[in-house]
Amino acid sequence: MGKDLIILGAPGAGKGTLAAGLCPALQIKHISTGDLLREVIASGSALGQELNGYVSSGALVPDELIGRMIKDRLGAEDCKAGVLLDGFPRTIPQAEMLEEILAGLQRPLGAVFYLSVDLERVIRRLVSRVSCQQCGRPYHLVNLPPKASGVCDDCGGQLIQREDDKEETIRKRYATFMEKTRPLIAFYQAKKLLVEVAASDNPQDALNFVLQQPGVQQ
Repeated sequence: MGKDLIILGAPGAGKGTLAAGLCPALQIKHISTGDLLREVIASGSALGQELNGYVSSGALVPDELIGRMIKDRLGAEDCKAGVLLDGFPRTIPQAEMLEEILAGLQRPLGAVFYLSVDLERVIRRLVSRVSCQQCGRPYHLVNLPPKASGVCDDCGGQLIQREDDKEETIRKRYATFMEKTRPLIAFYQAKKLLVEVAASDNPQDALNFVLQQPGVQQ
């Protein structure tokens, strides 16, 4: 199994938490497509300006531009040991594009980890997430509560819930993910690259399972 990996999962499945443990263990780079898009736009490069034209107008960024962005990033020095892609690919055409990019770099895709989680578990996790309106520090009312209710430990700012973490929005986001991602799951199952990971309430369980997969070397 190679060091280039993909992580899939619905909002609240625990992708960020797994990535935070997995990438240092494997000494690979975590590439979040959303973060990368913002970084490239902020850089002011020719590609960044082109991307910004779509983002600022609210238009969908074409796959061709996303592919160029991913290809440039994978070719960077700090990605040569491998990457964990988070947020790309999202569709079959993007998956096929990634195959071409990796083939050009002579790097096989090692595995696709799918964090499976049921809707009710996602709701339980996300409705308890809040963050400081002032400094942005995140909290979880069950797992990582503030010392004083509604108040940030660091700056004393008010804790608020994101619109994305309200139950009605969570249900819509989950349904959208399942609808759009099912074909991608089948695509990688057919290639025998998909590894389903049960999204446990204990993140260490998921990390241990992934690290035990054949070919994943620490």
